[in-house]
Amino acid sequence: MATQPIYDLATETLVAPKPVRRHLAIVPDAGNYDELERTAPGIASRGVHPVTLGLLVGVYAAMLLTFWTFFARDAATALVLTVVSVFMILYFALIAGGIVLADTPAPGEHLRSFPEFIKGPVDILTGTITGREAAIQMLFLPGCMAVLATTIGIIARVS
Repeated sequence: MATQPIYDLATETLVAPKPVRRHLAIVPDAGNYDELERTAPGIASRGVHPVTLGLLVGVYAAMLLTFWTFFARDAATALVLTVVSVFMILYFALIAGGIVLADTPAPGEHLRSFPEFIKGPVDILTGTITGREAAIQMLFLPGCMAVLATTIGIIARVS
């Protein structure tokens, strides 16, 4: 605890140190996490299908496997790849956990099939797109990165 000296203004001498309490902003205890789960009405019929999210995680897993296959040649590289792997697993675990908590279909709501998702609408911030467009937007860049990582890995291994 910090102290602040108090001066007697009449004689300008030190009287006694007075304790000063620092104000701390403490985050209140969240308690039970059941309140974080919310049902999202319509998410089963107008949201992103879970298979698409699984494909997204699979593409990143394939890219990580490519890194391990082509670049883990010594202990130093393996250490770096271990750190990268841990961060990727944490990242996708947080994403998946957030989706499970935030985008829970209402009880009894019918989850559309993957072909229905591809042909049907998906709500986004700026309007509505088809499921096919949503899947392409989600999977195109990670797919290109996985192909590029494989290509670079093959070139690095051959040379």
